[in-house]
Amino acid sequence: MARSLGVSLAEAYPQVAAMWLQERNGGLTPETATPKMQVAVWWRCTAGHEWEENISNRTALPKWKGGDVAACRECVGYRVSYRYPVCGHTAMVTSEAAAKKRGRCWTCQQEWWQENEPRMKAELSAAAKAAAGRAAGLLDAVVLAPDVPAPLATEWRWWAAKHLQGAIAAEEVMGKDGERDRVLAKVTATAATLLPSTADAGRAAAQEGVLRILDQAHWAQGWLHQLTGRGPHRAPQDHLENLAWLLGEVLADWSQNAAEAVAANRADGHRPPTTAELTRSLTRAVLSLKDEFVHDSPLEHLARTYKELRVPVVPDGKGRYGRLDVVIWLPGGLDIVVEIDSAPNPSSAQKLTFARDAGAFPLWVRFGSGGIERIDGVMVLDIRDAVRGVCEAGSGG
Repeated sequence: MARSLGVSLAEAYPQVAAMWLQERNGGLTPETATPKMQVAVWWRCTAGHEWEENISNRTALPKWKGGDVAACRECVGYRVSYRYPVCGHTAMVTSEAAAKKRGRCWTCQQEWWQENEPRMKAELSAAAKAAAGRAAGLLDAVVLAPDVPAPLATEWRWWAAKHLQGAIAAEEVMGKDGERDRVLAKVTATAATLLPSTADAGRAAAQEGVLRILDQAHWAQGWLHQLTGRGPHRAPQDHLENLAWLLGEVLADWSQNAAEAVAANRADGHRPPTTAELTRSLTRAVLSLKDEFVHDSPLEHLARTYKELRVPVVPDGKGRYGRLDVVIWLPGGLDIVVEIDSAPNPSSAQKLTFARDAGAFPLWVRFGSGGIERIDGVMVLDIRDAVRGVCEAGSGG
């Protein structure tokens, strides 16, 4: 029947009001309470079970009540009393949760994880390294489609190996059994879902940019010429030179502002900036290059900037994919790739060469010590003198 807003709980739901535990509810009564009040009060069923619950929840009719608005969770078996054997706490949980026989309640489990996190991470890391060979063996049993390009298969194996090593490590550290077959099946199913066709991956790469597709498909990351059949290509040299000139203007403004800030800081007794601080400041300046292209443009909200964007290049002597310091993606344009280094870095040279062959604009900002390596098709911005002036600002030297 319809119920007015002002009707009391006692009038609207007498069967619920009959379970009201008055001695624990203070001055509030079923006659003064309304059915939809968001107030937690105490209840007691005819079997003697006591619990605290919002009035609005008690007057709701979820499926577990079986049509009886006054049903008790414990009486119908929806909630059962469970004592956690390790911590000793007792709670009302679903029968499914009780069947899992967890040793600690949620609060105690979180406290345990916080206390043991450093140890567990160290153990899992050691076990994962030891499990690398076993993970590779499991991956050999996964059958990939025969038309999957070799670069995509390589990238899939890299991803899957990480997950397998983690699962095997957890099995060894936590004493779990029978995990390998389950994890293998999961990896196989996930691979079938995530590994794109060459047509889909190539279309995404060709239309949206070789680095932009990071948002679309992990597997298509960077493999433009393999996926589309195109050979490596480079951005026009005159366009690259114009872009380098524009970035040079941005960095010139940065050096002037940075020198003023360093001089003021030195006057207040602060030290000159460290290499790490200079790198972070330069990164912010380079990221602002995007605004030079899209300021007040209707495409402004579409432009994207990335920091530490992973690309499918494993530099010599490294065990994982490299990361580009800054990537700027502009709608309808080529990717702008910038590496920022305080010293000669062979890894940066390899990543920039990849970006060059993928058709991006590769720029290398160099400051600090060491010589400058020249790479065909990569524009180098030598700002060593400007950064030296920033560091010496206000020193009186």
